[in-house]
Amino acid sequence: MTRVMAEKTHLAIIIALPLILNLLVTLALMYSLVSLEEFLRTPFYYTYTYGLMLWPAYHIFLAYLVYHFLRMEGENLGGIIGPIRDRPWFSLVVNLGLLGLFILIFQITEPMISSVVYGPEWWSQFVTEFQKIPLPHILHGVLITSLTAGICEEIVWRGYIQTRLERKFNGRAWMAVVIQAIHFGLWHFISIHAIFTAIFGFASGLIYAKTRRLFPIMIAHWMGDVIGFSTLYFSKV
Repeated sequence: MTRVMAEKTHLAIIIALPLILNLLVTLALMYSLVSLEEFLRTPFYYTYTYGLMLWPAYHIFLAYLVYHFLRMEGENLGGIIGPIRDRPWFSLVVNLGLLGLFILIFQITEPMISSVVYGPEWWSQFVTEFQKIPLPHILHGVLITSLTAGICEEIVWRGYIQTRLERKFNGRAWMAVVIQAIHFGLWHFISIHAIFTAIFGFASGLIYAKTRRLFPIMIAHWMGDVIGFSTLYFSKV
């Protein structure tokens, strides 16, 4: 198999697997543990109770596949992560700017838009159900899920999918950024949350396309998830 054909095959696998895992496997597992009627009564509770435990496994598995595919293609993780230690002030600015955008999107804009679209009771129900999740699951989410998401999701979507799409589209980075962002949104289920996740994926993709530095994006993603999970769990409804 030629390198071009190998990359196309690898890209197809990495694009398909996240959707299969999160949209099919996760739901199948939840429905095998609780009835559909019970799940629909408190969907946010069950989604995050089980998701916080399942998602790190998905993250690590997908990142390992990327690592394996890169080796088969004659590349390595360092090549897609880019510089880490040089230009620390630039990396800090990128990190803080993207973290600020993360907070603006998920902590301010999404609750407001969700309340307008679904009604004010919808967001209140989401927060109420989230705060019923057992504390050990939340701690796992803050300490583990946030970390694997920040590292592995950036490796998979920006580092691998985006760069391979750029090659597929002969260097047209904007097409790669848009497609990976939409796919990144769908990875987070088909919901209004997927739209805001796609917006964050788009912003991260633009930054990566311009800088080829994945490390500050990883840090911002990780910190944003830590803040997000902690705020949701400890805030007053």
